[in-house]
Amino acid sequence: MPSRFLPSLFASMAVAGLLTACQLPEPRTDLPPFGSLAQITSISPDATQVLHSGEKVKLRVDVSYVLNAESGTIKLIVLAADNSDLAQGATVITRGSGKSTLEAEFTVPGTTTVRVFTPLVVQGQDSASGVDGRAFVVLPN
Repeated sequence: MPSRFLPSLFASMAVAGLLTACQLPEPRTDLPPFGSLAQITSISPDATQVLHSGEKVKLRVDVSYVLNAESGTIKLIVLAADNSDLAQGATVITRGSGKSTLEAEFTVPGTTTVRVFTPLVVQGQDSASGVDGRAFVVLPN
């Protein structure tokens, strides 16, 4: 390629790059604030314990959190293996860091697994951030 075409080639590439950059979508505003999270610090009964069908369980979950928004909610969601809802709980939190305890009671169904999740839902957001979870093995009674 003759060298006299190089400047016009580079100019064309620069214009194409500029046009592409101008067409980028707007930044998403529905994402949770960076750094907000919830983490399970303890769970009772311990997730290494095997549950049995028909057993009544009182679940206690301690959660540490960091919230970089004005307010939010830590939810406790307990699901069977088929994603059927066994129990729920929630607590409202405010900006900063802290600890919270959530509790729920349920009877273990005929399933293979019980899963526990603690999503952090930031006020005004459509999605959760900082989801932590544990799973229990379930045996027939």
